[in-house]
Amino acid sequence: MPSTRQLTRFGSAAAVLAGALSLAAPVAAQSPIPSEFGIGSRLAVRFGVALLINLVLGGLLVALAPDYARKTVGAIRDDPGSAFLWGLLVGIAVPIGLVLVALTIIGLLITIPGLLFLAVLGIVGNAVTICWIGALLTGDAVDAAAVGAGAFVLALVAAVPVLGNLATTLVGFFGLGVVGRDLYRSWQG
Repeated sequence: MPSTRQLTRFGSAAAVLAGALSLAAPVAAQSPIPSEFGIGSRLAVRFGVALLINLVLGGLLVALAPDYARKTVGAIRDDPGSAFLWGLLVGIAVPIGLVLVALTIIGLLITIPGLLFLAVLGIVGNAVTICWIGALLTGDAVDAAAVGAGAFVLALVAAVPVLGNLATTLVGFFGLGVVGRDLYRSWQG
């Protein structure tokens, strides 16, 4: 008989998979845009590119900073609401604030490096999100199997036109939030 932990892990994995599969209906309902490539080819290319990028990002995080990957995935698992809210703050409020600061000439000296720094935070946050989704699917371990599973599911979602971008952005706020919160706390001393 499966333990409660195994059932919870299976339920989480099933929820992620169901969410990914629920996005297939809007894709099927779209009319194909006439071009030299069919919609299936374009979706396959989107999936392939997203899978490759996700594998590289998640793989680099696990290979270069395995302790950090485990710590951040654990932080999302322990408090997903806080991680998401921090993600909204870092991903939406901070860029808006930087753009408002850019209205002055001196503000550009802050805004340009700030936006570049946010781009780097976003890349690290996406890598954390890939590991987190994979850990939900494969178990608590943050390893190559988790990276592969997370990369596959997020690439599947990303392949869906328009809605896939929205869904991956929303899910990416979890990883971005944990990375941003950790950085903020490290600056606070």
